[in-house]
Amino acid sequence: MVWQFIDVFKKVSSSSRIQDDDFADRLSRRYTVALLILFCILVGSSQFVGSPIACWAPAQFTGAMTQYANYICWIANTYYVPSDDTLPNPTEPRQHRINYYQWVPFILGLMAFLFYSPFCVWHLLAKPSGLDAKSVMKIITSMDQSSVDSRDKTMRNAVKLIDRAIDYHRDCYDYSFLGRMRRRISRCLLPNNRSGYYITALYIFVKFLYLLNVCGQFFLLNAFMGHNFSMYGFDVIRDLFAGKDFWESPRFPRVTMCDFVIRTLGENNHRNTIQCTLPINLFNEKIFIFIWFWLCLVCAFSLYSVMVWLYCFSSSSRISFVKRYLKVNDRLGYSTNHHSSSASSSTTLIDNKILDAFVYEYLKQDGIFLLRIVKKNTNDIVVGELVCALWDNFKRYPRHVIQNQCDEKEMEKLTQQNGDYNN
Repeated sequence: MVWQFIDVFKKVSSSSRIQDDDFADRLSRRYTVALLILFCILVGSSQFVGSPIACWAPAQFTGAMTQYANYICWIANTYYVPSDDTLPNPTEPRQHRINYYQWVPFILGLMAFLFYSPFCVWHLLAKPSGLDAKSVMKIITSMDQSSVDSRDKTMRNAVKLIDRAIDYHRDCYDYSFLGRMRRRISRCLLPNNRSGYYITALYIFVKFLYLLNVCGQFFLLNAFMGHNFSMYGFDVIRDLFAGKDFWESPRFPRVTMCDFVIRTLGENNHRNTIQCTLPINLFNEKIFIFIWFWLCLVCAFSLYSVMVWLYCFSSSSRISFVKRYLKVNDRLGYSTNHHSSSASSSTTLIDNKILDAFVYEYLKQDGIFLLRIVKKNTNDIVVGELVCALWDNFKRYPRHVIQNQCDEKEMEKLTQQNGDYNN
């Protein structure tokens, strides 16, 4: 069974070449899951292979009775009493009950599942849209293994896939004024496959799932372990500076007490209180200290990633993102060598409107999102080639698709540019 867990750990922790998310997502669904599975294996091995508890039995106990005491105290939970406090009377309630140590491997497995679940939601809901980032990244990734001759063909396949999905989403659009108004109203109510930002909205939703999950883990561990686990890391830092020993930690005590009753013939019940050690808590304490700080790190990365992506979806960010790659590859008509400033400003205005049509009418939000995913998982050269290929394909697009943004003069310039690049 241990080797099966190790195989699962290798599969989860191995780096996949096809990545359709960013580092913050992989920090949750890959590295955190791998760590939690590793901790689950360590704690589970100590529990089911080693001796997780050892109790100091009275002298009259036989070997079988001592073994029974170990089992019953492991199952029935123990409680913590500080070394300088007196033991409570049999009728007094027990404080600081330790009722989590048996379930640590299972809670670690549940945490790993919760960290991986947003990734499953992302792939489950993105696939039916026809514009899923994984399919695009699969084609783009194959370019690394392609020869120079097949590189252009691979790029054309990626453009064809994106254009086909965009074209499918655009087929049923009404480009009249009323049609555009209906689209805007429907977008505010519910995104769908043809809204042009379904994948974008889905990804932001998954981003919030990652953030909600890591924040919810603190509440989960609070309910599971008690003792205000959300402040555990601060308490550890405070105790380190104060020079306190972790041996007396009420969260993960090494020495606990156990009460159990042995029934005999008649109505004679013998109540026993014995002292037990929990060597497993030596691992649990270090593991959950690391988990607390790790959760804080993942939470910070997830929050930062959400804020960055929300900015990336703004109008100004979309325009500047595409414009940068088009200008570097000389796809725009911006120039400083015009003889007339009025001609230069006129050319710039026309280019801006054509660029707006490319970004807002052709690529839309989902197309920009796919380009950003490619950028985060490849490099600027690949993204530049893909943007330019989509730009060239856009200029060959039917006129009715872009006439919402461009007038006749701008359409003539677009046609002229198209002819120049095709030659």
